[in-house]
Amino acid sequence: MSTIRTEQDKWHSDTADGVNNSLTPGTTVHINDQKKHTGPFFAITALADAVVDVSECEIGIVEGNGGAIQAIATDLTIPKGITIYGNFTSIELDSGTVIAYAKQGVTVTTEA
Repeated sequence: MSTIRTEQDKWHSDTADGVNNSLTPGTTVHINDQKKHTGPFFAITALADAVVDVSECEIGIVEGNGGAIQAIATDLTIPKGITIYGNFTSIELDSGTVIAYAKQGVTVTTEA
């Protein structure tokens, strides 16, 4: 017998997957250097005040610029103890220490 998935079933499954990934991420990376780390990552927690060098990585955060939306142009400070969520293709720090979380099956690479 064939099972038909409804939109509600799909939404429930996607939500459960998202919660599971946030509670038990597949890859957790400690970053305390100024090298580019490529994920993608879905969350970043600052263990010490951290500054993300947005000119050297792809963090997918936008800002308004006189009414226009553009990629964030100002380095991003994450205070110690704060977690931010998003779709971070890569992360490069100017300072500080973070833990970056990736979904299961993601192979994280570090720039040489």
